[in-house]
Amino acid sequence: MWRAANAFSLQLPIVILRSLPFRKLPGDRPALGVAVGIAFLLLASVLRWLLGGMSEGFGPMTFLPAILLAGLFGGIRIGLAFAAVCTFIAWVLFFPPYGTFTLATPHRISMLIFVLTASLELYVIWSLNVAIHALALSKERSNTLFRELQHRVANNLQFVSAVLWARRKALPPDSPGMEALDAARGRLQMMSRVHRRLHDPKSVEAPIDEYLRDLCTDLIQASDTPGVRLTVNADRVVLNLEALMSVSLIVAELVTNSLKHAFAGRVDGAITVSVGCSKGHCTLSVADDGPGMPASFDKHGTGSLGQGILQSLARQLRGTISYERDGGTVAKIDFPSDSRSAVPRKAGDG
Repeated sequence: MWRAANAFSLQLPIVILRSLPFRKLPGDRPALGVAVGIAFLLLASVLRWLLGGMSEGFGPMTFLPAILLAGLFGGIRIGLAFAAVCTFIAWVLFFPPYGTFTLATPHRISMLIFVLTASLELYVIWSLNVAIHALALSKERSNTLFRELQHRVANNLQFVSAVLWARRKALPPDSPGMEALDAARGRLQMMSRVHRRLHDPKSVEAPIDEYLRDLCTDLIQASDTPGVRLTVNADRVVLNLEALMSVSLIVAELVTNSLKHAFAGRVDGAITVSVGCSKGHCTLSVADDGPGMPASFDKHGTGSLGQGILQSLARQLRGTISYERDGGTVAKIDFPSDSRSAVPRKAGDG
């Protein structure tokens, strides 16, 4: 009991210090804040003495950039320290009689305005730094939860596959049940491969045509129409990870829709995936040779969850999605090829 109380008494000051509003944040760089603050403090002092009597009344205001930059780079504690130093220097050396703490009434007003302005600067800087820190923590937490979700999904697929394998061993050889379980297990393994491929950061380094071909091949093999022919035509384009994720999900959704609806009652068919970029503009298209869109199809994506997801993914690319009926169904997504979405490769790049 005594040890627990003693441990609590030792940890209490640490807890209090961590809960103070002026705690150090991970993005603070005290050394840089001190260096920048000293540089601008010296510059402000030199400027004050060069101006001489012309700076009477507003001389302390030349210290505001030093306080602002010291707090911005070094954190709120460095900013407060420089505010205190600048206030002392201005009080003692900027107003006559110099070297004393005596201030005339106009000078007191100037100092009051300076202190209030410096306090407002530091408050704004502290609020911004806290907000940025909170956003960084939220993003890190979201990324961790997303990775954990993907890991659990992959584990669940593997678990179901293992259960099917265990049930398969209990069935007679070459029985219809064994064949059905083998087919289901193979489809689960293919879905697991698609899942890993969609969420693999290393995919950004692969050529886009090779990546999309492997992705679509896995989807076709996992479907009931393994005889569908796949054609991938893609320019030598490099997508960043965020854009590649959106493009991958769009292609996966469109190809899955084609496999579900375009080849009903058929054992073969054709799907063509194309990606082209020129003059700051990219076009992604997925076409099939099925019967085409029904008359009731909602091209604006307001009638079904899948179409709503496609519209959302297209907006993430800052693009638009459209549909055509040309010997089947053709879905096109147009989006800008700037640094946030796609970067065309030069002709000599490997």
